[in-house]
Amino acid sequence: MIMKKTIFVVLAMLYAFTLSAQDIHGFVTKQMQTYPKSRLLDLYKSCFQDYMGAEHLVSDRQRVKAYLDDELNTTSIDDLMPWNYEPCGIDSNYYRVSIRMIKESVISEDLLLDAFIRSANSKKRPTVDSWRDRWHVIIGTIDKMRLELPYYQQDKAFIDSILSVGRYAISHSPEYREAYHPHYRIVERGIFERELKPLIEHKYLQNKNNDMDDKKQIEQLYKQMYQAMIAKDIATLNTILAEGSVLIHMTGTKQPKKQYLHEIENGTLNYYSVEDDEISITVNGTTAEMTGRSRVNAAVYGGGRHTWRLQMKSKLAKNDGRWQFVESKASTY
Repeated sequence: MIMKKTIFVVLAMLYAFTLSAQDIHGFVTKQMQTYPKSRLLDLYKSCFQDYMGAEHLVSDRQRVKAYLDDELNTTSIDDLMPWNYEPCGIDSNYYRVSIRMIKESVISEDLLLDAFIRSANSKKRPTVDSWRDRWHVIIGTIDKMRLELPYYQQDKAFIDSILSVGRYAISHSPEYREAYHPHYRIVERGIFERELKPLIEHKYLQNKNNDMDDKKQIEQLYKQMYQAMIAKDIATLNTILAEGSVLIHMTGTKQPKKQYLHEIENGTLNYYSVEDDEISITVNGTTAEMTGRSRVNAAVYGGGRHTWRLQMKSKLAKNDGRWQFVESKASTY
């Protein structure tokens, strides 16, 4: 009976080790795909953050706040990585939450600061010895992957040297800092999922819905423009086309808004019907690009009626909450 139990335990440990090796491989592969400039130092840092959490206990809130204030004041949002948060290491026990979330007013500075401090102080930290043992398993798998990372042996020796004297925390490599500008705080998974993630996901969903609303508005505006062209509704066209807008004809001729509207009004340009085939829209804040493909029946510049497969590539801008066409370039498809 004892022998069977022993065999079961050994098999379970071997199975767990195999899973661990697969998980390590998956983590490293994903990390290198996301951050190809990483060195072994950066892989190590993500793993120890996942296992150990914040680098030290936090007792002086004002000092930590002053450091975060300085980081917020000296960091441009354009320099930050585009992500809002990412899990640490292999088991995702902790999350890196970007200070972008404060700069974009998704969460408050006090909320992130409080989550960070409570995460740092929330539970007993594992021993450095236990982390050293875990790292030896991780580096054993990384060695077998033969990643050919720069300074690999030097980084490996440096990590061994700090672990040998009871230390574990290190900084990101200079290459990583230069390429990715890491500015984040470490938050324990439970705190993150209960308190921060719902706010971040709500904001993301809100932005997504706003983006969808904008796309619907632009699609409707495109259809409204053609109906106004057919009806020779100059007043409506005047609101759809921005002041200074330009139409670029298939010949390459650039026609300003005023002249274009005049030629519709006087019968030089006559539109009779339109059938939409495809409309694609990309929104970027208060600007957008749209490609519309429609079969347009028209008679222009004294010619007979003809149905063109007309493609319009347009640039739009949103002013005072209203979208307008700024430039449209015509071609066929």
